[in-house]
Order: sequence, then C-alpha cells, then structure tokens
Amino acid sequence: MRILYPVFFITLFLISSCVFAQDDFHKWLQKDQQDFQSFIEQEDKDFSNFLKQEWSPFKTEKGDVPDTSPKPVTIPKVPEKKTPPPPPKTPPKVLKNLPIPTKRPQPALIPLPKPDPAKPAVHFNYLDIPLSVEYKPAVPIDLSTGIQNKTLSKAWEAMSAPGYKPMIEQLQDMKRLLQLNDWGYLQLAQQFARTVYQNDANKQALLIWFVLNKSGYDTRVAYSKKSIYILFPSPDEIFDNKFVQINGTRYYFLQTLKPAFTLDKQVYTYRKNYKTATKPISMRIYKIPQLKREIVKKEFKFTFNHKPVQVPVQFDKDVVTFFKSYPQTDLKVYFAAPMSNEGNFSLLSALRTHVENMPETEAVNFLLRFVQTSFAYKTDDQQFGREKYLMPEETMYYPSSDCEDRSILFSYLVTHLLGLRVIGLDYPGHIATAVQFHTPVTGKTVTYKNMPFTICDPTYVNADAGMCMPQFKEVQPKIISLF
Repeated sequence: MRILYPVFFITLFLISSCVFAQDDFHKWLQKDQQDFQSFIEQEDKDFSNFLKQEWSPFKTEKGDVPDTSPKPVTIPKVPEKKTPPPPPKTPPKVLKNLPIPTKRPQPALIPLPKPDPAKPAVHFNYLDIPLSVEYKPAVPIDLSTGIQNKTLSKAWEAMSAPGYKPMIEQLQDMKRLLQLNDWGYLQLAQQFARTVYQNDANKQALLIWFVLNKSGYDTRVAYSKKSIYILFPSPDEIFDNKFVQINGTRYYFLQTLKPAFTLDKQVYTYRKNYKTATKPISMRIYKIPQLKREIVKKEFKFTFNHKPVQVPVQFDKDVVTFFKSYPQTDLKVYFAAPMSNEGNFSLLSALRTHVENMPETEAVNFLLRFVQTSFAYKTDDQQFGREKYLMPEETMYYPSSDCEDRSILFSYLVTHLLGLRVIGLDYPGHIATAVQFHTPVTGKTVTYKNMPFTICDPTYVNADAGMCMPQFKEVQPKIISLF
C-alpha cells in the first residue's frame, strides 16, 4: 500500500496539471479569438474612416482586344491520299502508363452547408443548384442621400455590423465544395447579392464588394453619377474589358453586373485596399466545378486512312453553362484547363482504343484528323457575334468551332492521351500547335527552348504533322508556352 501512495499522488498531480493546462489553453484561445475579433472590428472602423476621405477620379480605359487580323472564313484542304500508307514494319506502342481512368466516374454527392432553420436565410440558385445562406442585414444599406464617399463608408459600416460571419463562412464552404475558381466564387457572390437586393444593382454591387473583401479578394467599388461599379485586378488579361489604373495595376470593371453596361469616361474610387484583402481574381481553372451534372451524349464521325471512325462521347452540359459568361482571357488559361471527370473519361477512352497500337506519328495524325474533320467550321463572329475562345467540352457541345478552339482540344488530347509536349502557335488571325515527337518527323518545324517542335494544324483539313497552311509557310509565329 505504501508504494501506491506516491503513484496516487503523482497521478493526481498529472491530472490536475492537465486540467489547469487545458483551462489555461481555453482561456488563451478565448482571448486570442477576442483579440482577433477586436482586430477585425478595428480594421473595419479604420477602413470605414478611410472611405470617408476624398476619393480620386480615375480615367476609364478601353481593354485590349485579341488579334484583330481577319480569320479565314473558309479553310484550305489537303486532298486525301488515294491509298492508305503502308504500315511500318515494327510499329512501336504509343501509350505509356498514363493516368487515363478505366472506370466511369460516379457523380459526387456534395454535402452543401445548411443554415440553422431557426435563423433567417437567403435561398437562391447558382447554376440551377439550390443554395441557402444564413443572412439578415443587421443594419440596412441607405443610399437615399446619393452616391458619394461618405454614403459608401456608411454602407461598409452597415454590412460589417455583427452577424455577417456565418454568411461569409457558408459562401466560402460552397466555393470549396463546388470546386469553384476565383471567377466562379465571384459569380456565386453576385447571384447571392442579386437575390438579397433583387431590384437594386447598386446595393448588389456593395454586397459583392463586401463579400469578396471579407473573403480576402482585392475588390473595390467605383461610382459615377448614379451608378456603383465593381473593380477587380487579375493576373490574367481580360480582353475587351474596360479598366482603370490604380497604383500601376489594372482594375477591371465587372461588366456582367448590369444587363446594359454603360460607363462614364471618369469614375471615383480609392487607392488603399482593405487590409486583409490582397488576392486578385484569377481566371485559371484548376478543377472543373462540381455542378448539377446534366449529361449530353454525342457521336463524332470521320475518316482516317480510308476507314470510317466513330467516337461516342458524353460530357457535362453544366460545364458549358458555367463557361457561357466567362470573360475572354489569355489563351494559356484555355490550353491549361481540365475537362470534367465525365468528359475526360468518355473522350480519352473512346480515342484510346484507336491509337494505343499506332506509331507515335500516326497517332498524332489520327487525332489531327478527328479534330480537323469531326467539327463544322465557323468563326466566332459567325457563331456568337463576338470573339469567344472555347474550352474542350464547349467545342464538343457547340455546332461549330474555329482555329483556337480546335487547337485547345487537340493540345488536350495529345497531352493527356499520348503524353507528348505541345506548344501553341500564334499567327496573324490564326492559332495552330506544334508537337515535340520522340523521333524526327518530316515537315515544317519551329524551335522552342532549343528543341524542334513539328507543326500540327488542327484546322488545316487532312493535313498531317509537319504540314503548314500555305499562307503561313513564311510567317514566324509567336510561341504560346504551355509547359
């Protein structure tokens, strides 16, 4: 028994120490959270006071436009060979152990956050997905005295009143669960704001501004006369989009905020950003959003080496819907974009059965013929009335496509199916590609990083690797680096 007494007291001491340590930890955590909340509240006060100061006038500038050289309305065609080429004596296997899925992906169940039913919430649809966000403004936004810096300062104070945190947390949870990129989150905030202030575009702009700043995005508002506008920077150029220069950075106008976007030559805004809001709005797509998943089935037909080929595919129409309002941005964004799980599996699986036993060059020519001849050709002006680059699934969905759309799709196929490096080629009024083969290929090449890349034109009908459109044979293209 005597031996047990020390053990008992040591155990009691350790338990007491743990209890006191845990209590100290909770006190520290509570104080830390209180300090952080005080910091946020002080930051809101400081920002509101800053907004009361004089705003500066900024001249609006027209956005850059992509290549204005006219695209070919009709495309040249190489006459088909009368007889198919003889098969090589020892055809090498094309495919390595590439990560092409072998099972059709199953739709993911998205556990979207649900607000407390006892608390007021806003119910809205985002790309036909019903969502609910806990929100009730503690203080209403008042613009009755006109739009000026002091009015907007009071609007910030109203929105940052206690009770807004669940709204931001739930919107950010939705961003993560729906796999939205920055632009997708901006659109989510916009749809939320449209529901809160259904008939007031100015209050919608203020709520979007607040949500994005509280989510860490460097977003600003500008005003002129009776209108409020959203401004945001982006690391990716956004074409044909008006902007202002603030501290040497382009801040683009969110043109989809109002159905008819009109803008004065001068707007008023501020130079200093909200302290914790530093992220630009990137146009890059790293994952395709998890949306409603409405499957579209199509079958593409073409001829290769005098044999008919059928390629059945299916893909998500929701992806097409998501990209309908996507601003036109750098071509690199489109070349680097992924496909949906369904589209990726369906298209790569259908094509793999044809190319897996082909020599490397023949496999590339097969993919060229698929892209060159399975899709009707129309310029963007003819199809959309404006310039619009298409993501791979959009090219499969819309009835027609043009040169950059085909180059983006072809690049995706060669990269993900054959594992070969591809670069983009930017000619006046035309986009093509070039492929780095493992063995030399006859035909025209370009040099990039001291390595030869063979020209492959997915628009030049029946053209094999190494063939260049006649009008571009003597033209040195700009290289679009894709790796």
